[in-house]
Order: sequence, then C-alpha cells, then structure tokens
Amino acid sequence: MAPDRYMCPTCGAEVKVGTGCPGCGRDTRTRKRNKSARTPPRRRSWEQDDTHDGLDLPDEDFDYEDFVAREFGHRTSKAIRIRWYWVVTAVLLAITLLTLVLAGVW
Repeated sequence: MAPDRYMCPTCGAEVKVGTGCPGCGRDTRTRKRNKSARTPPRRRSWEQDDTHDGLDLPDEDFDYEDFVAREFGHRTSKAIRIRWYWVVTAVLLAITLLTLVLAGVW
C-alpha cells in the first residue's frame, strides 16, 4: 500500500488520503461540525454508570466455607500422593546429573 493511501474502516477499500471512500461512499475526511448541533458524547465501555449498582453481591458477612459446602457438597479433598516409582525416578536422575557434573562432562 502506498504511503498516501489507507484502508477504509468501513468497507476495507484502499482510499487516497483526503478523499471519500469510493467503495462505500463514506466521507472519511474530517469535517467541522456545528457546535450547537452536537450530540452528547457517547459513553465509552470502560466508563462506569449506575446500571450495575446493587447487583446483590456478597456482603462483609459472607461465609466462604458455607458457600463451598452448599455449592460443592461436604466432600473432603484427597491428598495427592506421589507414586513410589516417581520418587525412584527423581533420585536416579539426580544421581545421574550429579555424576555428570562431577565427571566434567556437563
């Protein structure tokens, strides 16, 4: 794309700088608007308003343990056990690495 051209944000056609879009007819040039005919500025999505106030969020006296018990039942979690062969594998790898380092190979 030439430096004096850009992509139309509406239809994606290549437009010469300073002209309207031939593809969709949109005038992408900046126009001076009458200040008295201005519409109020649109709210941006990150600006907060009062529509989401009072959503019934938990108060200060929220009991997390009670919530978990009601939501997931009264199951107790099992401890994760490491199988004996993984412990043996880790020890053998550590011995092999130590041997390689002491021998000067690595």
